[in-house]
Amino acid sequence: MKKAMYSLILLLILMVVLATLKGAVSIDLFHMSNTERDILLFVRLPRVMLSGLVGSALALSGLLFQYVMKNPLADSFTTGVSASSAMGAVVAILLGLGFLIPLFALAGGITGLVIVYKISSVRGRVQPITMLLAGIVLSTFSSATISFMKFLSDDAVSSIIFWLMGGFQDASVKKVLALLVVVMLSFLLVRRHYLGLDILSFDDTTALSSGVEVDRLRKEAFFLAALLTAFSVGYAGIIGFVGLIVPHVIRLMRFVKASELVPLSILGGAVFMIFNDLLSRTLLSEGQELPVGIITSSIGGLFFLYLLIKRKRELYYFD
Repeated sequence: MKKAMYSLILLLILMVVLATLKGAVSIDLFHMSNTERDILLFVRLPRVMLSGLVGSALALSGLLFQYVMKNPLADSFTTGVSASSAMGAVVAILLGLGFLIPLFALAGGITGLVIVYKISSVRGRVQPITMLLAGIVLSTFSSATISFMKFLSDDAVSSIIFWLMGGFQDASVKKVLALLVVVMLSFLLVRRHYLGLDILSFDDTTALSSGVEVDRLRKEAFFLAALLTAFSVGYAGIIGFVGLIVPHVIRLMRFVKASELVPLSILGGAVFMIFNDLLSRTLLSEGQELPVGIITSSIGGLFFLYLLIKRKRELYYFD
């Protein structure tokens, strides 16, 4: 655990340095002009920090969904929370309330999660498979609603489409600080329930007999996951599959306890997202930028296919 933690911390530091110095304009720390200094302090650093925090938030969100739904394929993307958060954010864009996008995204995400939770609850107990299917339906409905809103608004359609593809072009210190607070508070709250999450991954009966308040823990985890997703969507658009890929990679490294998975997933999510953002800024020539959501979706789709082919016998079990 400690060796993996130190390795990820070192990798994160290296990735931050590389992503800060590389891009459309390469920066030499020892020979910087005033323009390059401004790019470093007000553009590059906030962007790298925001991308790392969004990666951490989405990885932790996906891990929480997987725990409480007992399904390794669950994350904010497959449960519909990302799409419903995006629907709320698009409403804010259409109303010209860009500064309230995170709040609209949070409202949309929580509303969608409540709907899915109600649909999948039977006599107060959540059916994980039903919740996953309900999330897919919600995601489809939200996507259709977003398409309808784009159809109705010709003026804002280009900005909506660009925003939905995901990216960190609008990074700022305020966004970094706000998301840092959300991630840190979420981590501290989840840290109190490591043992409860491990027990909950078996079944509700075992968890109840062990003294775990199943309903309360599940609702708290769902709310935190929706909160993390909503802020990520509000600040960066829809970036899929991060919550699916990162926790699985950590599990493949033989870490299965919550006390191991949570901190390692947070660090791994930051490394993964900073790397993807660096790719989005350097893959194309002449300073053009590829939306980071396209890259993560491409990697996530291939990884999802790998899971289906290599681990199809285990997909209905939480490992």
